Amino acid sequence: MESTDDDETQLLSADDPDMKDGLLDTNSNKKYGMLLFLVFLQCLSRGSDTLIYPFYPEVARVEGITMAYIGIVYSAYDLARFIFAPFFGTILTRWPPKSMCIVGTLMAGSSPILFGYVGAISNGWSFLALCTILRVFAGAGSAMVTISTTSILLKASGFQTTSVIAVVEVGNGMAFAFGTALGGILYEFVGYTATFWVSGGTLIILTLFIAFFIPAVVEEEKKSQQGLFRLLTIPGCVLLCLTYILARMQATCRNIGLTELYIDDLESNPAVLGLLYAFWSAVYIGSCAVVTRLLNKFPQNNYLALVISWILSGVTVLLICPSPLLDFIFHGRKYFWLTTIDMAFVYIPLSVTYITPFQATLNLAEMNGYKRDSLHTYGIVTGLVNSALSLGSTVGPVISGVIIEGAGFGWTTTYLAFANFIMALLIGCYSIYMRVTGQPTEVVESQDNEEVKEEAVHNTEKVDNAREVNEKIIEKYLKHEDLTKVYLQQPTSDSSIK
Repeated sequence: MESTDDDETQLLSADDPDMKDGLLDTNSNKKYGMLLFLVFLQCLSRGSDTLIYPFYPEVARVEGITMAYIGIVYSAYDLARFIFAPFFGTILTRWPPKSMCIVGTLMAGSSPILFGYVGAISNGWSFLALCTILRVFAGAGSAMVTISTTSILLKASGFQTTSVIAVVEVGNGMAFAFGTALGGILYEFVGYTATFWVSGGTLIILTLFIAFFIPAVVEEEKKSQQGLFRLLTIPGCVLLCLTYILARMQATCRNIGLTELYIDDLESNPAVLGLLYAFWSAVYIGSCAVVTRLLNKFPQNNYLALVISWILSGVTVLLICPSPLLDFIFHGRKYFWLTTIDMAFVYIPLSVTYITPFQATLNLAEMNGYKRDSLHTYGIVTGLVNSALSLGSTVGPVISGVIIEGAGFGWTTTYLAFANFIMALLIGCYSIYMRVTGQPTEVVESQDNEEVKEEAVHNTEKVDNAREVNEKIIEKYLKHEDLTKVYLQQPTSDSSIK
């Protein structure tokens, strides 16, 4: 049917460029704003942990604390995350993520401020005890922030899971760079207490933005949903958690050893070390962007990528100090530029190690009966992953503190290198087992939630517009004297609408 002067009867499709672009611009502004803010919040929260790395060993030694006990203070933060992360992930449907985020941010902000005054009111063993307690308190708050913000992004932002995890990992890399760099520079110029006020005070201020600008994501809890312990019975999930544990053990061991290596052996200072951490983290951030694109383009090679990344990690770790096994090359000498450049290569395979296992764990959970695109599933998987990361961060400083004090940093990195080679072997064997048994090994990305919502909105508008046009056509021809034309032309109008 041709339309003449009845322009009001023309179908206004939601696929029209003007209409569609307007909708997408509005949604994009909101979701990108929420993504950037929540990642920045996680960055500050995690940065309160790494803040003390450049200078705390020096301060603690003045109080009579040895390297082994300094490792305990370091690990207390992630011990709390290891204990509380699965719990907070499990109760996420009972305690709304937004409320959990506010409480966690307040805890993560107030703890560093109090930490800055510990040295003024105690010394010796009481100094050690108070530092440890405050680190536990900060770790619990950080676990709340991580679980709640990650779940909000996965559920409500509309981005793909792999993209969310990649950006979160970029935020963690920035947190490491921000915390260590800011800690080293502020300690050098404004002193011990002011350093903690900057970090903690910023977090407390950000709670106002959370209250007013972050949406309240609520999901009805179903008693029939599977819990955390069911997830732990899946062999693949356990192996993927082991990758996180080893990765964090390796990272925390380096943090303690590098401080002593650069300051004592290479005659550097905390400010330079902080800038080096920033440089290495920038390398990590760039590798995260590249790895995300490659993993999305070649999803069938994810386990192969994990194997290669662990082998490369083992080789580069041997060169950090360098290892005593390489004395026939370096003759026990340590080099500033060798360690600095090698550390940049250490950070490159870490992006694969941190990004790939999360999506793989989420897919394994969904294949074993956990609901897709569920706040409950996101909370449990995020809690499990962060618990594994925190366990590695808890064990790493204690082990490295003891080994560094007894055998030196060189042997510590040597043991870690061989652990990396073993992990590569385990993942390779698991990948072969999955292929032999016919189980899927590639990461299958779920459909973008925001695209689903926008498609639903567009389809609804199409139906409404078609109904309105149809009603106007019927009204027009019912007024016509010859009712025969109504019945003759009605099928034509229907076909044109379709």
